[in-house]
Amino acid sequence: MDYVKDNLPRLEEKIGDKISLYTPHSPEYTKDCSEEWLAPAIEKGIAPDVILTHATEFAALEHRANSGLFSNLAGRYLKDNPVRDELGMLKDPQEIFYPISVTPLVMIYNTEKIKEEELEHSWTDLFNDKFKVIFPDRDKPLCRAVGAFLKTQFPEQFPAFEKRVLYDGSPNSVVKAVASGEYDMAITNVSFAEMAQGKRIEINSPKEGYILLPQVFVWKKDADEKLTALADLMTSEEMQLYLAEQGAWPARRDIPISDTIAYNQQLTDWQGWDSYVKAVSEFDKFTV
Repeated sequence: MDYVKDNLPRLEEKIGDKISLYTPHSPEYTKDCSEEWLAPAIEKGIAPDVILTHATEFAALEHRANSGLFSNLAGRYLKDNPVRDELGMLKDPQEIFYPISVTPLVMIYNTEKIKEEELEHSWTDLFNDKFKVIFPDRDKPLCRAVGAFLKTQFPEQFPAFEKRVLYDGSPNSVVKAVASGEYDMAITNVSFAEMAQGKRIEINSPKEGYILLPQVFVWKKDADEKLTALADLMTSEEMQLYLAEQGAWPARRDIPISDTIAYNQQLTDWQGWDSYVKAVSEFDKFTV
């Protein structure tokens, strides 16, 4: 957000119009202190002309393409700005999403509470009753992505896990809870996990691969093509290098990608955007 603010005068000059910036925490878009903002914005008729968000946010919509809300600018932009080969499967046949990066999501554990030989190095380690597990708040994008994967891939084990796991806090606070020994295991983004390694924290790299949290650009129907200037900014060399330094997998082809791409099984197994979004929606609705 700060990067966009710093470049706002140049963007406005480029498109020849004023730009108003909002976040999910802006008063217009906040509802019941929830992280989920898109559906309420659509209900109020205030969906932005350009959206940069986690793909999980679109779980609130039954059918992206049939909603009639979004432009195919993403598809047109992709033709001139192809994503790197490693993320090629994320091309959207509906031409609604343009991916700019993917944040890999990982498990961490306290090395004083869990011995490595106790681990299967699988996402099923979260289901081990011996381990006390904490996730960030349930409406956080990374929880929705991980929860969707767990519910879809392990439907028999998931209900018992849902009763046992604690959803509380942020991706950073759950790292602290595991480091302190209050909890044995958690999920977080790869950047926080790597920073915490060596402080009684280790990453549990699963054989099923790291779970994907893609960030996407979406343009509202009839949005001016000049608004692709925002995507130009976020796919600039400077920004894509920054995202890579934060542990994300950048979409731009000429930016080095982290060694964590070795845990790319979820890209190999990618079933498409509709499947990804539907799984998040089913997790959101799930109760025990």
